Amino acid sequence: MSAAACAVVVLAGCGSGGGSTKSDSAPSTPRDQLVLAESEFPAGTKKMDIPQDKLQSTLADLNGTMANTTVSPAECKGPQVDVAAGAKDILSKSTIALAATEDMTMYVDYVSGQVMDLSKMVENYAKCPEVKATSTVSGQQVDGTTTVAKLSVPAALAGTNAIAYKTTGVSTVGDAQPITRTTYEGYTTLRGLTVGVRITSMSNAPDQAAFDTFFTTAVQKVQNAK
Repeated sequence: MSAAACAVVVLAGCGSGGGSTKSDSAPSTPRDQLVLAESEFPAGTKKMDIPQDKLQSTLADLNGTMANTTVSPAECKGPQVDVAAGAKDILSKSTIALAATEDMTMYVDYVSGQVMDLSKMVENYAKCPEVKATSTVSGQQVDGTTTVAKLSVPAALAGTNAIAYKTTGVSTVGDAQPITRTTYEGYTTLRGLTVGVRITSMSNAPDQAAFDTFFTTAVQKVQNAK
């Protein structure tokens, strides 16, 4: 995929239901053991190993691109830049696990040592549920429309500090055919950490029941850790 196409995917946007100890203290388990192992990702996925520094570099490039993006409504530009900067900061302090299916549906699970201010995300999404953006990436114009809808958190996570959203985006790079993708994302803060998950598909929309299981599995692994 070209750099411009990769930017479209990111710009327009990365189990079991058993019981939990729900400890409030920080886990002693190393953070690389708090993200999901390959066997804990949904069936049909294959874990992908991507160096952290490469991911962080991509996020830094994204943040610069967002700062030079034309956004409509105009009042949504500031919140979009703030969210991009916040995401970059959180992910730079995260351990990340990534898996994908053969049709390139992407599953991302990360645990960050920094506590995310979820209220800022909720405020931004409520203020700007639909945003149009135009930018230039690798000399090509990128046009996109992103629509966000709030989801109910999985039943197993009721009562926790968790939020979930569905994002639908249509983006065009230059004269190419539009790229449509759907993302389910969930976040929670617990034990002095942030747990985030994303499922992104550029073909069929992800199954929400599968997302609920994925989100629950990721959170409960941190809840139950020693």
